Amino acid sequence: MIAILVLSVGLLGSVAVVSVAIGSNSRSRTDSTSAAVVEMVVGQISSIPVGGGVTTVTVTDCAGNSATVNASGTTAGSGGNLTSSHTIDFTQSYASVPTGYAMRYTVCGATTSTETVYDVRWNIKTLPSGNGEFLIVGARTINASTNEPDLYALPVNVRTVVGNDGN
Repeated sequence: MIAILVLSVGLLGSVAVVSVAIGSNSRSRTDSTSAAVVEMVVGQISSIPVGGGVTTVTVTDCAGNSATVNASGTTAGSGGNLTSSHTIDFTQSYASVPTGYAMRYTVCGATTSTETVYDVRWNIKTLPSGNGEFLIVGARTINASTNEPDLYALPVNVRTVVGNDGN
């Protein structure tokens, strides 16, 4: 009888460990994809020559949604608001982010029923030399049906300096 009790406790514990592992795996996949989306935006902005005539590029996601990525900055910074720790401030409403500095980007899985939507925002500050820009890009998952953030997933932020002179 005691052996059955010990076995039951062990089985319940292993079920709990497996369920936590499954949840962690899902969060890790979401975080990895957030990082990939952020890196894609950094790459798109990096491809535009600083001070050139072109200041935007169009990005299309797997759902066919197109978004304009504005790559022009100012010395004070343009785009989504920043927190005191210099990350994208996701408490700012999506609608109040200036046009061209935020997008809803859909990433599709193996089937169309496995789409994940990301709220992606960026801020660009022109460096004093004028030869580059300080770029901060952040992404977080959102619930596609409510357009509210997924509470369990922290945003991914990348800070970098970009400067393509067109050569």
